[in-house]
Amino acid sequence: MSINRTAVLYKAFSSSLLSKLVSFIYQLLSIPLLISMIGTHNFGLLAILMSMIGWINILSGGISPFVTKVISENKGLLEQQSVIAGSRTLLAFGSLVLTAIFLIIGQFLYKDNQELAIPTLILFVISVLTINFTVADSIRQGSMQQHINNLFMMCANITIIISIYFTYQIPLAEQILLPLAVTILYLPLLISKIINFLTLDKRFFVKGFYLPFKTNKLLFRKIYHFMLANLMIQLSVVIIKSFAIIYLGANDTLAAAKMEIIFRYLLISGTFFAAIQLPLWPLITEAKAKNDLLWLKKVKVWLGLGFLIYGLTNFVIMINFGLAIFELWLGKAVIFSQQEIVLAGSYFLVISIVQAPVIILMGLGAFSYMGRMLMAEALLFLTFILIGFIFSFRIDLSAVLAVMTSLRVVVFVFLFQRAYK
Repeated sequence: MSINRTAVLYKAFSSSLLSKLVSFIYQLLSIPLLISMIGTHNFGLLAILMSMIGWINILSGGISPFVTKVISENKGLLEQQSVIAGSRTLLAFGSLVLTAIFLIIGQFLYKDNQELAIPTLILFVISVLTINFTVADSIRQGSMQQHINNLFMMCANITIIISIYFTYQIPLAEQILLPLAVTILYLPLLISKIINFLTLDKRFFVKGFYLPFKTNKLLFRKIYHFMLANLMIQLSVVIIKSFAIIYLGANDTLAAAKMEIIFRYLLISGTFFAAIQLPLWPLITEAKAKNDLLWLKKVKVWLGLGFLIYGLTNFVIMINFGLAIFELWLGKAVIFSQQEIVLAGSYFLVISIVQAPVIILMGLGAFSYMGRMLMAEALLFLTFILIGFIFSFRIDLSAVLAVMTSLRVVVFVFLFQRAYK
């Protein structure tokens, strides 16, 4: 079947821009409203909580790209059905394992932190349910229907914005602030995933929910190896974010809040990356399968130049207007130094130039190589954090950002050499 790549990109990119505009407004409004609603201390606790539970999402991130890859390669419908059923089986099994771990750890973790028990439970349940419905996103992405995923995400973000706005104006008891904030932030996403799943073409689910392991060992082995590579990619991101926030938060919840805000800034500025990445890498996979080398060469050039220009533009804006932008965004609730702003801008610049080889390598199927490089980066960063813990060094936000930026530069060199060779 012939695919009009330009039409697919246009439809996905235009809907993604609309969705990301809503996401931008959501990120812009949610943080100051949440800080005003629950306070800086509770926001710091919320950041730590989200970092801890964020580990759950790597389960979905490890499995989902394989579904997208198989569908985008135009494999036979029977193989697609088997891969989808096998992936859902692994997600369900992984969810049971995570639930058991959560219940065991919870017995010890929340004895002295009762205020975190209920919001953690709410976030855990919603997150586990959500990852079991994310297979719908992968199916649509592989079927070149990323625009539908974008619209569902946009609806979820609109719901969150409206919920925060109306809740913000209601006087609430201190003990329900954190549980309510978690529910408002995550429940709309779960609902959107469920609706997306229920509206999928039923031909993808002929194999049913569960796929027996004994009669499908080869398939599960393929999913497992691909999942392992993607788990390393997802795990590397979670390690860096989680340990940065948790380490800073152990000394000062304000520092944890500032780190969370910087990650939100990276997310807001990086919305353009997701708008390009999600529809493009399956198209690169499809072009590679058809040996369309000329199209691949053009994509490599434009991606590299586009992301470099975008990153440099953001960096110049941050250097000159960063303090004013953050003050306009957050008011006086959280105040950053010029050094912290410049380092955050530098980190985003490096992230920008890394995106081109990342998207290319995803399309070429080099997930294992990316996984090894990104995991090496995460482990080096973890070593840096552990040294701070062991020797009781006071490592501030600026030092953490400087180390994160330096490590990402090294990763860029290796990924660029592999993608553009």
